[in-house]
Amino acid sequence: MKYKHVAWLAVGLGLCVVVLGAFVRLSDAGLGCPDWPGCYGHLTWPTQADEIAVANQNFPERAVEVHKAWKEVIHRILAGTLGLLVLALFIWAFRQRHIMSAKLPFIIGLVITFQAALGMWTVTLKLHPSIVMSHLLGGLLTLSLLVWLACRETPQIKGYRYAGHVSTQMVVLALLLVALQIALGGWTSANYAALACTGFPQCNGQWWPNMDFVQGFNLLREFGPNYEFGVKDGPARVAIQMTHRMGFVVVAAYLSWLIYRLCKNRELLPMAVVIGGLLGLQIALGIINVTMNLPLTVAVMHNGVAALLLIALVYLLYKTRQASYN
Repeated sequence: MKYKHVAWLAVGLGLCVVVLGAFVRLSDAGLGCPDWPGCYGHLTWPTQADEIAVANQNFPERAVEVHKAWKEVIHRILAGTLGLLVLALFIWAFRQRHIMSAKLPFIIGLVITFQAALGMWTVTLKLHPSIVMSHLLGGLLTLSLLVWLACRETPQIKGYRYAGHVSTQMVVLALLLVALQIALGGWTSANYAALACTGFPQCNGQWWPNMDFVQGFNLLREFGPNYEFGVKDGPARVAIQMTHRMGFVVVAAYLSWLIYRLCKNRELLPMAVVIGGLLGLQIALGIINVTMNLPLTVAVMHNGVAALLLIALVYLLYKTRQASYN
């Protein structure tokens, strides 16, 4: 197996970790294991009646819910496997440092190490929204860096011959807007504000409902409470949800313009189709979420498509950046 194959394998595994993380969060299994790195003192999770009885005695504040515990444990196992895979990529590159750089795998390894700390704090700080959102963004940063590494180590992926209609700066701005929108989505999910607004395009039958932006975006809320199911009041959650909606209007408008620019060049047309398809699917999933009370499958797909959109933009950035050097 070649280095590029392992790198793309890491990309695939990274995507699985991000999507599974969304599944854990959206199925309310973020505290499925109240301790870290074990689960109720077990390497995996308690399954036998006597084990569950002991776990309930040791963790009286959090009774065992097996259907939540296994989700959290599997997510941890996959994340740990990804960390080992990245370590292998670093060691491989370091041993071949005369022909390849080990800098990027090393950086990715540092990000994953910090991700592990965020994963621990997510549990020990009881789903503090700022930690949960940071954990999501760290996962997507890891995924983006892995895509860049895989592209760099795949000689067949070359820069566009001519990308005059789309500059590197345009794609960077698209990435920043999408990253900001994903952060808003993470904040919405972490504060359980996804259903603060019912109906579409209005929110609870109003175009401009009562909102509390100060409390809604208080990122430095005190540590200590259990934030499962959220602690913010209605107007604060509505402010979060409405900001996420307004942010998507901006992102959709900019990406539509970028797609128009991509369509001007036949060589860039395939990326226009990919980004346009993902954008259209994301819009449909978002509408379904708010009109059908957040079906779990649709909500997880909403997170997965956001990750795919980010991957597509990182790939586009790599290709346009390479074109600028040709």
